[in-house]
Amino acid sequence: MSTVSDVLLQDAGDALRRRIMSVSELSPSDRAFLAWALHEDTPRDDLAALATASATNFSTTRSYHDLATIGYAAHAGGLDQAQAQALRHGLTWICGRSPEIDGEPAPFFTDAVALLGIALGSRFLAEDEVGTTARWMLGFVPRAAKLPAVEAWQRCLLSAALHALRSTVIPFPLDSSVADIRTALRARSIGPVEAGREGAETDERLTLGLLMQQIAHDLPVVRAALRLAGFSWIRRSAPVVVPGRMAIPDVVQLLERVPAGLRRWAWEEKPRIKGGEARKCHVDHEYHVQDLLYFLLAPVFPDLKDEEYFPSLGQKQPRTDLFIPSMKLIIEVKFLRQTDKVSKIIDEVGSDASLYLTKGADYSGIIIFVWDESRRTEEHALLRKGLCEIRGVLDAVLVPSPGRMS
Repeated sequence: MSTVSDVLLQDAGDALRRRIMSVSELSPSDRAFLAWALHEDTPRDDLAALATASATNFSTTRSYHDLATIGYAAHAGGLDQAQAQALRHGLTWICGRSPEIDGEPAPFFTDAVALLGIALGSRFLAEDEVGTTARWMLGFVPRAAKLPAVEAWQRCLLSAALHALRSTVIPFPLDSSVADIRTALRARSIGPVEAGREGAETDERLTLGLLMQQIAHDLPVVRAALRLAGFSWIRRSAPVVVPGRMAIPDVVQLLERVPAGLRRWAWEEKPRIKGGEARKCHVDHEYHVQDLLYFLLAPVFPDLKDEEYFPSLGQKQPRTDLFIPSMKLIIEVKFLRQTDKVSKIIDEVGSDASLYLTKGADYSGIIIFVWDESRRTEEHALLRKGLCEIRGVLDAVLVPSPGRMS
C-alpha cells in the first residue's frame, strides 16, 4: 500500500471517528453497540458501566434497549451475577411479547441493533434460552428483513442475530456495498464463515475501497461505527512482523521453535558481569509458560488476548489461556510435573475442549502447548497423537524443560 493511500485511509478513519462522536442523542442499545463494536478503538462509553446501569434500570423499568445492552456486555466480556439474572428475566419477558401492537409492528420489530444484542445475550446463557429466543425472533425477523425500509447493513445485523441463535434462515447479504459490515462482524466472531479465508480477504479489500469512496458524514452513526470497526480489524488482523497471513500450521511451527529460543534463557551459575548477580529464570508453573508464550506471540499477533472469558455453559464460564481472535484460535497451556501421570493432560484437555467448543461455538479450534517438566520425551509422540484425537484439537506442541533447569 502506498504512502498516499495510507494517509487517505487514516484520514477516512479519523472522519468516521468524528462522525461517531458528533451524535449526542442515541438509544441505550445503540450506545452499547458502539462500545461493543469499537471496544479497542476509543469507544464513546464503557460497556461494563452501561450494562450495570441497564441491569439496575431493568429491575424497575423494563426496556428492550436495556436488555440488548446487557446482551452486548455478555458477549464482550461476561456478566456479574446481578447482570446475568437481569438478562435471564429480560429474555423471559421479551420472548413473551408480541411483535405487533394493534396490527402495527412493535418498536423492536426492525431495530436490528437491539435484536442483535438480545440474540448475543441469549447465546451467553444456556441452551434453553437460545431455543426460546430463536423461536421468538423467527416469528418476525424474516418478515422485517424483507421490508423496503430495512437497508442492506441492517439486514446484515438481522442475519447475524439469527446466526448467533443457530439459524440460517436469513443469509448474509452479499452486496459489495456491505463488505465492511461483514468484515466488522467477523471481527467480533459472529460474521459469515462460509465464504472462507478468500471471501474474508475480498471483503477486506472492498472495505478499504468503501472507506475512501464514501463521505463519513453521510453515514448513520451505527453504520459509521461498523465501517470503522472493519477498518480497525483490517489493520490489526494480519501479523505485523510476518509477511502475509499466518495459517494454523504456521502458528504450530512458531510454537515448535520455543526450544530453540530457550537456548539463551537466563540460567546463570555465576554472574556474567563484574559486580552482578547470577540469575535463574525458573519456569515453575503453567502461568510462567503462558507468560513465555505471550511474549512470543504478542509482537506477531496484535489482537492476542490472554485469560479470555467465553460464553457461559450453565454455571460454568470457560476462560482460555491465550486466544487469537483474527484466527479464532485458542491456545491452551498445560504443565506436566514430575509427579503427574501423562494421562492427566488428556483428561484436562478433553474437559477444556468440551467447554470451549460447545454447539454453535464459532472457533477454528485449539492448539495445545505442553511444558514437560519431567522430560518424558519417550511419551511425547503417543501423547500428541492422543491429544489430536480430541474433538476440536488441531495440533499439540510438547516442549521438555531445558536440561540445565534440573
